[in-house]
Amino acid sequence: MASVAVAVGLALGGGATASAAPQKSPERAAADVRARELFQEGDAAYAEGRYEEAHQAFVEAYELSGRPQLLYNIANALERLGRYAEAVEALEKYLASGKAKDPAIVQKRLANLKKRVEEQKKAEERAREEEERIRAQRAQEDGPEPPPPAKVEEPAPSPSAAPEREPTPALPIVLLGAGGAALATAGVFGVLTLSARGDVDAGCKDVPAGRLCDREVAAAIDREKTFGLVTDIALVSGLALGGLGAYLLLAGGDRASAKVNVGSSARRPSTRAHITKIEARPAGAGFVVVGTF
Repeated sequence: MASVAVAVGLALGGGATASAAPQKSPERAAADVRARELFQEGDAAYAEGRYEEAHQAFVEAYELSGRPQLLYNIANALERLGRYAEAVEALEKYLASGKAKDPAIVQKRLANLKKRVEEQKKAEERAREEEERIRAQRAQEDGPEPPPPAKVEEPAPSPSAAPEREPTPALPIVLLGAGGAALATAGVFGVLTLSARGDVDAGCKDVPAGRLCDREVAAAIDREKTFGLVTDIALVSGLALGGLGAYLLLAGGDRASAKVNVGSSARRPSTRAHITKIEARPAGAGFVVVGTF
């Protein structure tokens, strides 16, 4: 504390010395008043160990007044904060101003601060080396970091590699549809045949010499024969077409060809081609179905 008071006592003191000084401008006088207040705040903070606040107050007082003696106070606060290099700069600037009260003492103190700066640099260098050594030791214990996995780009699928869908065979579907339609026709004409047969039975009587029928029954007999013939043809055609369509659908309709003849014969298929043939032709009172697969 004594060193601080000595450094600024003459510069910021009052009394007779201040009254003998030349008259100052109002701005300069106000700046000196504020600088004196800041010095007193810094002196109190320094005494209480609040060195950061003391340093800030001394710097502001120096900027307002420009008095070199405040540099000594600034150096004291910086030394307490461990900022030795900045304290050296402040003392060197104080000595260069020519206002130092005891230059020899300040020189000794400056030399001592410079030694502390060198020691601080060496300590920091040793701390860095120790940190690097510990980091290298940890890296060696942990082993080298594995390289990031290489990104493998999957090749785009070739358009030709896409599976081709087999086309749905049309012939089996057509045959199944035609067979269904023929069976439906057989059902209709079967009903008509039964109706005509009922008319025939109603108009005919069994006698010892045979069966006696009225003249009016002749038309019913003709209808029965016609409807029965159509029923038989439609039934056989429906079964044949439906069976062939089902066979081709299960066996693969795109690998075989079919030929259906109703009421006529077909030539024998060539041995070089696989042909399915179905024939339905009248045979007396009914029909005969001949087929090769």
